[in-house]
Amino acid sequence: MGTEVSRRGLLRLGGGLAVASALGGTLAACGGTGASSGSSDLTMTWWGSDDRHAAYKKALAVFTKANPSIKIKPRYSGYDGYFDKFNTQVAGGSAPDLLQMDTALVASYAKKGVLAPLDDYVGKTLDLTGFSKSLLAAGTVNGKLYGVPSGIGVNVLTINVTGLKGLGLAEPDKEWTWDDLKTYAAKIYKASGGKVFGVDDGGGSTLQAFNVFAREKGQDLYTSDGKLGYTQATLEEWWTYWAEMRKINASPGGAVTSSAHNDLTKNAVVIGKGMITFDSGLTNSSGSLTGATLDFLPTPQGSWSGAREGNYVNGGVLLSATARSKHIADSVKIMSFIAQDKTAIADMALLRGIPPTAKARAIVAPSLAGNDKRASDAAAYVSDRVSKATNALPVPVAAPTGADQISELLFQSNLAIAFGKKTIKSALSSFFDQANSILSSS
Repeated sequence: MGTEVSRRGLLRLGGGLAVASALGGTLAACGGTGASSGSSDLTMTWWGSDDRHAAYKKALAVFTKANPSIKIKPRYSGYDGYFDKFNTQVAGGSAPDLLQMDTALVASYAKKGVLAPLDDYVGKTLDLTGFSKSLLAAGTVNGKLYGVPSGIGVNVLTINVTGLKGLGLAEPDKEWTWDDLKTYAAKIYKASGGKVFGVDDGGGSTLQAFNVFAREKGQDLYTSDGKLGYTQATLEEWWTYWAEMRKINASPGGAVTSSAHNDLTKNAVVIGKGMITFDSGLTNSSGSLTGATLDFLPTPQGSWSGAREGNYVNGGVLLSATARSKHIADSVKIMSFIAQDKTAIADMALLRGIPPTAKARAIVAPSLAGNDKRASDAAAYVSDRVSKATNALPVPVAAPTGADQISELLFQSNLAIAFGKKTIKSALSSFFDQANSILSSS
């Protein structure tokens, strides 16, 4: 999925695995008082799986019957190349009117003036009833709303329950620590006779693992002014932890980690090389990627004195309008429809994340079973724990421009350590030099 910050970040059901495709033809959709002149189609783009594509199209078909005056031309693909294409379209003046946006990239595009602020529509044609302030923060940049969250995104680990039972191991406790993960992952390797690693290497995983670890230290990935929010000591401790995990075979070496980068089909759990993964997205395609029963656990907690609650609730993916669009008002109506319409909510189910409001979750709940129900329950568990925590940090600020490059830099630096090409000390020095350079030039 390219440098898919979203897939490597929060629990994001229905990630972009499908082969890129384009839908010819036009769907008619909901009219009303939109700004559309009728002279051109409203273009809407998104990435995702085939199931997500089908759900969007089904929702838009319902939207069509309500008001046929707005014409929508949907285009969809996998994540690979999605934002490369979007960048080209922006530069050429042909950007879509409405698009699915990555929470990790919204700040970058908003600050460049690519996205339209939505605040003037809230409470009017944009109904955000039931959306919490902390959830809306995922689409908020410098106090303005640029994207409507699709769901609750939480940091979880995916575990292969079927495989664990086959090894005679019970599931780990939800309230576990990093020390517990190390012990349990080593036990998996031993129980499998050295055939299966416990957990994939999280040393290069920015959002879904290191971010939580840093927050447990009272730090964050980025500061409000767009600088690195964590110290070299914190990253050194993190990389040392994963070096020890590889040494005791609790995690695989560089070869497995490298091959699985941005390719869920080669994920350690999918190919039978691991029992636990930091990657999300296996749930939506569980039948084709792995037939195993899956479950989901919160990212481990710090066991040191003064450890903070590092988990947090984010906004899944977003829907955003482009600033130069002539159809912003119509795009807003579509956002509101997808957020609040019962049929659209039921059609989307978990395909854009755990539904963002209590109303939406209640609509979807009766249809959930198996892996989907366990994923929803896990998100609710983490959300409830975070809401009750007295030592949790605020929701992270929107990632600055260059954050996707730094995510890739963290991965490659950890990989260089795993392959023995760099020591932790040398990797630290070059990482901070390069990361600070990226941020200062962005």
